[in-house]
Order: sequence, then C-alpha cells, then structure tokens
Amino acid sequence: MDYREIAAAVFARMLELNGFLYISALMYVIFAVGLIRLGASYHGATVSGAAGPGQFPEGYFAMLVVQLLPLTVTGFILSDVFVISTRIGTLVAALVVYGLVSSRDGTFDSPRYQWWATFWLAFGVLGTMFWFYSPTMQRLVFVYEQWIVWSAIIAMFAHVIWGQRVAARTLFHHFVAGNYTTRRLRLQIVRFFAFLTQATHYWYVPSKAAPVFGLDPIFLQGAIALLGVAFVLMMALFGFIRGGEARREKKFELGRSQFATS
Repeated sequence: MDYREIAAAVFARMLELNGFLYISALMYVIFAVGLIRLGASYHGATVSGAAGPGQFPEGYFAMLVVQLLPLTVTGFILSDVFVISTRIGTLVAALVVYGLVSSRDGTFDSPRYQWWATFWLAFGVLGTMFWFYSPTMQRLVFVYEQWIVWSAIIAMFAHVIWGQRVAARTLFHHFVAGNYTTRRLRLQIVRFFAFLTQATHYWYVPSKAAPVFGLDPIFLQGAIALLGVAFVLMMALFGFIRGGEARREKKFELGRSQFATS
C-alpha cells in the first residue's frame, strides 16, 4: 500500500467518523473564544482609557447575526447537530462581544442593554419552546424549508460581499500602516479552516436538504464563506507586503526612542 492509498483510506475514515466536522466545530470554538478575547481587550481598554485593539468594522455584528440565523433554523429543520451547535455557539459569542464593544464608557446599566438582553433571551427561550411545542410553527417551517435554505445562502453571499469586503479593507489598511498585531488576522485564518473542513465534509456527504443548483446548500454556504475569507487573507497579505517600509520606519523610531531614554 503506497502513500496515496493510505491517504485515501484515512480520508474515507475521516468522512465516515465525521472527522472533518469535528475539526470544523473545534475551529468554530477557537473563533468564538478569540472573538470574545478581542472584545474583552477592547472593553478593558475602554474602561481604563488605554489604547485598545481597533474597533470592529461598522455593521460587522449585524451582518454576522443575519448570516447565522437562517442557517441555524435550517439546522433545526434538518436535525443537523453540527449546524445547530456551531451556529448557536457563534451567535452567542457574537452577541456577547457586541455588548462588550458597543458600550462607550464600559458600563451596561442603561435601558438599551436591558432591552437588548431581554430580546435575545426571550428569542432563545421562547423560540425554542415554540419550536418543540407548536405543530403549526413546525409545519410552517417545513413548508417553507426551501425558502429558508435559500435565505441562508443569500445571507452568506451578502455577508461575503459586504461584511468580508469591509474586513478585508480594514486589515489591508491595518498592515499598510505598518502595524504588527495579527489578532484579527488569526481569527480569519481559523474561520478559513472551519469553512474548508465544513465544505469538504458536505461535498462528499451531502445533508438531507434539497439541492440548490445541484449542490448541497450547507456545502454551498461553506464554499461561499471560504471564498470570502480567502479574499480577506489575500488582501491582508498584500497589505503586509506594501507595509514593509512603514514597519521599518516604526521599528527605527522605536529603537531611537529606546536609545534616547536609556
């Protein structure tokens, strides 16, 4: 047995045991934790008045939530544990981080936050109860399953066109300016592997959803997202290359200031 046969056997075993989905789910967890850490750093800097990490692009969390909701509903329709768990986990992380970074003074005692928390908790608790206790709601969701699946794909496409374009521009200018920090870039790398392993699994093992353009909709959603993240990483790389001179100037100024204070 040569290395190609071994690789094919390992690949088939990974598909059989849902190995790619486990890797993708782990990437989602790492992304959620990284997102929370970035939000906590920003919140800490707001409270202390220090210079924190750059703000998230405007509208980033709104687009992230809009992109997550239809696919989460699709996961419930298909009883797909991977889709349900990864999207709910990411949604919770996005809502927590939005709360952290949207406060101008670091406090959360305004009526705005109380209503915001009430809405999302009610949505999660009552929405789950309605799903399990209301045959009418289940019937409506199943009747309009194809529309919900389409909305998930369209939402991801819109997120790539608008949200990822903003993220790509932000990272590009970040590195062109000579900055070294890569926390947001690392999150994009994690997302790349999350979508790559998701798309790989659903390409070979399609879900129970009706195909869209002859392709599994969860694969299609992951493939669209993968292209979007790849574009962000490519723009970050171009920015890093173009920012070489600015980094050298910053390094020189830092060295000169340290020499002056020594």
